[in-house]
Amino acid sequence: MSAPASPAVSLASDEQRPDGWLRPHSKDMSDAWQLALECAGDGAWDWNIIAGTFFSGPHFKAMLGYAEDEFSSSYDEVLAQVHPDDLPRLRSALAAYFERAERPFGCDLRVRNRDGEYMWMQIRGRLVERDAEGRPLRMVGTQRDISQARQAETALQEQLAETVRLNHQLEGAQVQLVQSEKLAAIGQLAAGVAHEMNTPIGFVSSNFTSLERYVGQLFAVLEAYRSAAGDTPGCAQAEADYQAADIDFLRDDLPALLAETRDGLERVQRIVRDLKDFSRVGEQEWQFTDLHRGLDSTLNILRYELKHKAEVIREYGSLPEVWCVPSMLNQVFLNLLANAAQAIKTQGSITVRTGIEAGNILIRIIDTGSGIAPEHIARIFDPFFTTKPAGKGTGLGLSLAQDIVRQHRGRLFATTAYGQGSTFTIELPLSSLSPSATDTGEPS
Repeated sequence: MSAPASPAVSLASDEQRPDGWLRPHSKDMSDAWQLALECAGDGAWDWNIIAGTFFSGPHFKAMLGYAEDEFSSSYDEVLAQVHPDDLPRLRSALAAYFERAERPFGCDLRVRNRDGEYMWMQIRGRLVERDAEGRPLRMVGTQRDISQARQAETALQEQLAETVRLNHQLEGAQVQLVQSEKLAAIGQLAAGVAHEMNTPIGFVSSNFTSLERYVGQLFAVLEAYRSAAGDTPGCAQAEADYQAADIDFLRDDLPALLAETRDGLERVQRIVRDLKDFSRVGEQEWQFTDLHRGLDSTLNILRYELKHKAEVIREYGSLPEVWCVPSMLNQVFLNLLANAAQAIKTQGSITVRTGIEAGNILIRIIDTGSGIAPEHIARIFDPFFTTKPAGKGTGLGLSLAQDIVRQHRGRLFATTAYGQGSTFTIELPLSSLSPSATDTGEPS
């Protein structure tokens, strides 16, 4: 409670009593007032601002664990007991009070007791004397121990914060459960579609192989008959029909048509196979798998979305098969690759780089998109956080991806250069990606 600079002024009308208290003027506190404060549980104090002395009542001292003859009467020494973090606030409050003094002074602060522990005190006071120029000379007031109230308030705030956190966590878990169920349903649908498509594609492919063979045989027989006929009478009409049908052109064009159709059929088969690999329905348990196969399947699933916006560059290193839940990691790949494509406004590139560094498998998805704003980078993995317009995103994709990677004892993190692109890195420790990592075979 530092005082503003003032010239020394004699308080001739005050006499110091044997117990250390100033004998108050009629307008100051009386013995009865002091006694009432002490009985009410408040400690009384009297601060001679000019002399720098600070006298306190017995209960004031007892609150802090001091005997009546132990506590200092020097204001500076009393001030040294105030918590350093509270001193600026105390000085600011006193300066404002001395300037206006419209209502009683009040400030809550921490004061060190005799055992060296800080206690919360409620300080109240009133300026009772000024000099002729209006400068403060003397102030009296009370101190009340509010430590228990403060502790209760802090405990309540912590409890409320914990309740909010648990509610938020519960809400996130509920949404994640719904999202997981949706993903499982989509996976089952994809697997069902793939299974249903497999049968017709299978016999179409088989029939097509036969058709290619039959066409070749027909052309061979036709050419043999034509060669054998030569100038035989009666074959003139057959030759005319041969020329009219432009068999020579068909012999060249039909194999090309069949080859193009074969390519389309194989592409459909790859899509079906990728759908099955991506969903892996019925394979939610842990197993060894090839991560490159999962990446390729996911890239093929996203082929239409990627081909018009980005060149996909595969920079695969040498990776062992790892112990994981393939469909879960495929979901992470899907989310990161889809986000990379969405970050590219017109045309760019997406590099998928894999390798092993310091005993960890690293999978990096690198895009040349718009990057992430500095104010958003710390929140991108928070549940429900999204910069997309309403209805365009739930804000759960990256949060779910991070949870999946954590279940595999890894971590997912991002680096970015705003306006230039981002890199999302999946780090999976090889030491944990094995059945022996835990008793259950599942990462904790």
